[in-house]
Amino acid sequence: MEQLSGLDAAFVYAETAGAAHMTFFATYAPTTAPGGTVTFDDYAAHVGSRLGAHRLFRSVLARVPFDLDHPYWVRDENFDLSRHLHHLTLPSPGGWRQLCEQISELHAQRMDLSRPPWEGYFIDGLGDIPAMPKGAFAICFKVHHSAVDGFTGMSLVNALHDMTPETAPAPADDWTPESRPSPLGLLVRTAVTFARRPAQVVSATTHSMPLLSQLPAAMTRWPPIGHRADEPSTDAPHSRFNGHTDSSRNFDARAYDLAAILRARTLVPGATFNDVVIAGIGGGMRRYLLEKDELPDTSLVTGMAIAMHTDADRRGANQIGVVRVLLGTDTEDVVARLRAVHESSARSKAFNEKIGPRVLEYTEFLPGALLVPALRIGMAAHLGRLAENSRVANTLVSTMRGPDVPIYLLGARMIAGYALSPFGQGLGLIHNVVSYNGRVVVSINGCPLLLPDIEHYGDCLDASFAELVPAAKPAPVRHA
Repeated sequence: MEQLSGLDAAFVYAETAGAAHMTFFATYAPTTAPGGTVTFDDYAAHVGSRLGAHRLFRSVLARVPFDLDHPYWVRDENFDLSRHLHHLTLPSPGGWRQLCEQISELHAQRMDLSRPPWEGYFIDGLGDIPAMPKGAFAICFKVHHSAVDGFTGMSLVNALHDMTPETAPAPADDWTPESRPSPLGLLVRTAVTFARRPAQVVSATTHSMPLLSQLPAAMTRWPPIGHRADEPSTDAPHSRFNGHTDSSRNFDARAYDLAAILRARTLVPGATFNDVVIAGIGGGMRRYLLEKDELPDTSLVTGMAIAMHTDADRRGANQIGVVRVLLGTDTEDVVARLRAVHESSARSKAFNEKIGPRVLEYTEFLPGALLVPALRIGMAAHLGRLAENSRVANTLVSTMRGPDVPIYLLGARMIAGYALSPFGQGLGLIHNVVSYNGRVVVSINGCPLLLPDIEHYGDCLDASFAELVPAAKPAPVRHA
């Protein structure tokens, strides 16, 4: 058994308030596969052969009674692959809109945490979709956030794929099941953990004292929002994306040339790939709200997920932080917007480097026994309305770097990859950005209550990136 880290466990507790899983999906061209086709049976056999590549596939959560301590991962003695794999066929005509609706429906459904927290779907019936050949299919994977973040999720994707059309031999599989611990056994473990916890708290606090002494100066130099001096407010302005959300989801995606986005960095010295992407998204949100006469005078703010997988000794699948970055929606000039994003992002990242690792330490002490009842009471009292008014951020952006070359599933070449994240009350728009094989895909995950015309919002993104990217200087010629 392996106990979850505090941050991983927080996603288990968050399931009380709503679905808390990641969804990855990709489309494939079977023309490079043996015989030019891939079936659900082929896919099921392939996944079965790769179970030894990742411990997640056959690990189930064992929760401590009353959530007195964090859950444990247990090797499931009742694992049944057939309960995790499903075959779906798109309704006619099987176009892009039908695929988006199917993915939205799957993403909206909660997961069964009584078994290993993942599900795989083989989706065929794809019809006339641009850039997809006849016989194209899609694979959708849902994985609970307690088991993966964006960084570790890519390792799961890689475990199922090969770098060439030739399918590699199955990995070694030394997995052995174990019995799920009894409630009494888990309580005994909890008593031992509690006996150690005071010393752990003292250790975490002691290590944090130098940070606390520097915090006032750090907050002056690196405000959490990466704030500009001429903007006194620390709240994100009100927007339609911060209204009341329900469990429904909608989805769309847009693709851009990776090389062009990298060239756009030259517009502002020191700008990064993430800065360009965020500036493009900021321009899209500006266009969308401007058309609806809803654009705030001050800049919208995004939360940006930051991978923190730098400490080999730190436990847990989730090692992430979130910083707030200005989107530059208060300026029409694309270069000025990129500069605002870059300066804001740099300050916020510097602040996160000071406090982020310590925040991860303190998540170990999040009490599930208090958090879960608090979430239930909050839902019953409709306290989610407070989140709609707090306006910490107007959207969330998460970036994941995929392979720079094509990858293959059963010989079929992956055409494009997409990702969707969970979101809670008061945040009805999320952008997941995945780079793969020379392209950048921006996945738009929304709530139709707040974003009913998601395709039009995608058009606004296209217009924003078209305005930003061609303005970049040509990349310098490099000689070997």
